[in-house]
Amino acid sequence: MKFVVITVLFLLVLLALSFIVTQLLAFYARRKLPAEGQFTEVNGGKIHWTEQGEGETIILIHGLGGNHHNFNYMVLELSRKYHVVSIDRLGSAWSTREDFSYATLDAQADAIVDFINKQNFERPLLVGHSLGGAFSLSIGIRHSDKIRGLALICPASMAIENTPDIFRDLEIHSSGGRLFLANFLSGPFGLLKQKRFLTEVFKPEPITHDFDIKGGAILSRLPSQFQTTCEDLIAAKASQNDVVLKLTQLKVPTHVIFGEDDVILDAQIHGVAFSQTTGARLVMIPKTGHMLPVTQPKLCNKFIEDVMSATKVIR
Repeated sequence: MKFVVITVLFLLVLLALSFIVTQLLAFYARRKLPAEGQFTEVNGGKIHWTEQGEGETIILIHGLGGNHHNFNYMVLELSRKYHVVSIDRLGSAWSTREDFSYATLDAQADAIVDFINKQNFERPLLVGHSLGGAFSLSIGIRHSDKIRGLALICPASMAIENTPDIFRDLEIHSSGGRLFLANFLSGPFGLLKQKRFLTEVFKPEPITHDFDIKGGAILSRLPSQFQTTCEDLIAAKASQNDVVLKLTQLKVPTHVIFGEDDVILDAQIHGVAFSQTTGARLVMIPKTGHMLPVTQPKLCNKFIEDVMSATKVIR
């Protein structure tokens, strides 16, 4: 009996320490990268966003577990020609989300359309990276009159049958389990897993040395971000097929750039097969991986400028 009591006390102490570490890491992340943009209320929550430059509008939409800082390597140059808007999707970084029902691809896409309407942006070009590409496709299929076209960077464009190994620990289907892990264990979990996670995501390219701050990776330590990432992964797998089945309805100009050696999303499926299915223009970049907005910002900006030149707004 004494052994059981000691064991329970020991586990409680470990849990308390883990909670403290998680909250301290979150506090540090908030201090290093506070919300510096604006907030817009939309259906399902509030979207935090930043803007730079003037001219025709481009909206940058990040992927799973990301935030608007992921595009910081591109924005300065891009904003010299265009009005560049970077958003935190519902529940990510400083944006909020009311509940899990707003995690599906269509629900998040509708929130972005609501955001476009409320800010009176006139048919912006959507730039979606990774899972951000899936939200962009949902908008392109169902709200084509709201946008100029799609410029997709390593997008999740086809059915996601197998979760990449590094994301499998995040497939937590219990809402209580997600909440508990987010607030008590996400800090130590993140510290132990981050380097391996980023190494895989960036392959075959090296991790960018300043990605923690400039790229916003530090915000992944927020408990709310951990919970959002889990929810987004589960919802995307459940709702991706709904978008894929409607790809033949995609009528807006669509352009794709892909890292040939992407280990997160297979370029042959999400790039080549998608292009063959939809007629989208495809650019393949050899010896590069999934994080092109960070590792190849000049190539991404040139790609976006080409898309802007190839498309025009019909007034």
